[in-house]
Amino acid sequence: MAVRDTLVVVVLLGCDAEESLPATGSVRMLSYNVHGLPSGITGDDTPARIAQIAPLLPDYDLLGLQEVWIAEDQAVLTAQCEHPTQEYFDERLDADRAYGAGLNLLGPAPTRLVHEQHYTQCYGLLDGASDCFASKGFQLVRFELGAGSVDVYNSHFEAGSGEEDAAARASNVAELLDAMAELSGGRAILFMGDTNLDGDDPADEPILDALFAAGLEDACDIVGCPEPGRIDRFLLRDGNDVRLRPHDWSVADGFVDAGGVPLSDHDPIELSIDWEVLVPPDQLPR
Repeated sequence: MAVRDTLVVVVLLGCDAEESLPATGSVRMLSYNVHGLPSGITGDDTPARIAQIAPLLPDYDLLGLQEVWIAEDQAVLTAQCEHPTQEYFDERLDADRAYGAGLNLLGPAPTRLVHEQHYTQCYGLLDGASDCFASKGFQLVRFELGAGSVDVYNSHFEAGSGEEDAAARASNVAELLDAMAELSGGRAILFMGDTNLDGDDPADEPILDALFAAGLEDACDIVGCPEPGRIDRFLLRDGNDVRLRPHDWSVADGFVDAGGVPLSDHDPIELSIDWEVLVPPDQLPR
């Protein structure tokens, strides 16, 4: 299991600096699996699709992208983005893997903590969904929310429909929840990503239940979205110091080519979050 941690210290100048920070605000988010495999695998022109996706990204405050497998595609995707935080998790778990984690997290606020971790379990090279060619995992970035903060996770779980795939997904979620318990105890959490979890699949139901038992809620369920059950999800949890209120869940418009063909094999989903800091700045966790 490969882990990279970065601690960024944010210094607030002046004794009244924290008191001047906002206590409420909103964030517009996008989660998108961009299907960034080589054209020989996707069967289409991957670089052309990526180039069409790129100008659609700067409108969002917070983005979690998955399947950004190729560094050149990463550069194109982010070339027009001015987000102060841009974390690309492309490290390979070992030399035998063809790809790294393929995760990209972009955000608007100063960063307190970056944690990136590979999952230890996968299934399939020439069987299953061939997940073991990649080094799947998750990212955590702690963002400032005015006077408070939120832990944002971006991830891509094991794919495939076999028993071995489901067992690997369960292991992925268990490792994610262990990290949340260790690193995000009592903190507000926003999770986005391609979960590959089908709520109608008996093998996936207990895995979803484990996420919900940890206090996470599906934003789609909270707002009564028109298309429940998608595997691309936003999950969230209030913290001791920050309350999160989701609204305006939707499949994002415009992510199609000139002929109306989608730019990925996944739809991009977007969500807006209103946040509120619940405690005075001098009582916030550090």
